[in-house]
This record gives sequence, structure tokens and C-alpha cells, in this order.
Amino acid sequence: MSSVSFASLTNQKIDTARRFIKQSQNSEEKWLGVGLESSAIFQLRSALNGLLKEVSSAYSLSGSLDVAKLLAEAETKQMMVPVLSELGGLLSRSDSWCSQLHQAYLVQLECCAARSIVEDDNVIGRGSDAGASVGFYLANLVELVLRFREESSEY
Repeated sequence: MSSVSFASLTNQKIDTARRFIKQSQNSEEKWLGVGLESSAIFQLRSALNGLLKEVSSAYSLSGSLDVAKLLAEAETKQMMVPVLSELGGLLSRSDSWCSQLHQAYLVQLECCAARSIVEDDNVIGRGSDAGASVGFYLANLVELVLRFREESSEY
């Protein structure tokens, strides 16, 4: 059995999310579109976890999926990890795409109404937006992954 790299797994999750988003936008069945967007959210969250595994591997960190723990570990090792710093900043701001992806994931995970968790008017995602929010999360995550890979390939 061959070993698959973290980057390959992250890419697979991103591609799956992209396909779910496209299918949700092309679906004439509203119920199916909602389900496909939910699936895309899970895939994007998994892709973000894949990115964290890539970062952990590249910087010899513990492999935690908690950004705060990875940042603390990097600080202890006196390392600056730009992608972790960026993610830490994004997660600390409720209006960032990363925080909103996290909230959307929690909504799906807990099967509760989006309005019960997300009540801010600055929110990008509001259900029934034909995949625009999920597409926005995808675009930003892809940009972050590519930037990390470009930066790490320079060293």
C-alpha cells in the first residue's frame, strides 16, 4: 500500500468541495443543493485540517489540529510559521472567512439553525446564497494553501 502525502489529501478534499459546490449551484432541487453545500463545508474543514497537517510536517510540529496549540509549540521552538500566524489572526476575528467557515461547520455538525449561532450582520454566509459563501471559503482556503506551499518550497 502506497503512502499518500498530506498535500495530496488536502488537494483531494479541496477538489471534492469544489465539485460539491458546482453540483449545488447546478441542482434544480433546493434540498439537494443544501445537502451538497453542507458536504462542501465538511470537505473544506477537512482540507483546512489537511493544511494543518502539512504545516506540522513541514515544521516538525506535533500534528495537532488546533491552531493555538501549533502556534504555542512553534513559539516554544522559536520558529515563525507565517501560515499559522495568519490562521491565528483569522480565527480571532469573527468576520473572517476562516471563522465563518468554522461556524458554518459547527452549524452543520450540530444540526441547528444557522441563526442560532451566527447573528452578526457582517456575516458573509447566510444560507440560500447559491453556494456563494462556500465558494468564498473555497477560494480563500485555496489561496492560503498555495501561498503556504510556495513559501515552504523556497526553503
